Amino acid sequence: MVKALNCPNCAAVFNPSDKSCEYCGSYIITSEAKQLTYDLNEFKPTYQKIFFHEIEMSANELPIRSGMANIYYSATKSDGGRLLLTNQRLIFCAHALNINPNLYLEIKIDDIDQAELGLNLFISQQY
Repeated sequence: MVKALNCPNCAAVFNPSDKSCEYCGSYIITSEAKQLTYDLNEFKPTYQKIFFHEIEMSANELPIRSGMANIYYSATKSDGGRLLLTNQRLIFCAHALNINPNLYLEIKIDDIDQAELGLNLFISQQY
């Protein structure tokens, strides 16, 4: 059973199984998939705005890939959530089960010099 949500743009009732709000045309990403790569042809100019878990994309910003992620502060402390890569920035949003569920970080793509794939105690991949 799919629960109804509200559109972050116009507040109309929105069914998460739909891809866009029927009232304002905003594209709303609510995927529960562990990882997802987006087809950029999917985002048509008729959509007024694009939202990823209620984060509004900037002008000319398109999602490229999203997935589960962790931010590691030390070997014993981390926060879990979702990571979104767009053509303009990298965004981390903590999930509600964290001590700090409102944690939100973003880095502009131009500020990233290097990224490496790592492994943390065979539990999850980290960047």
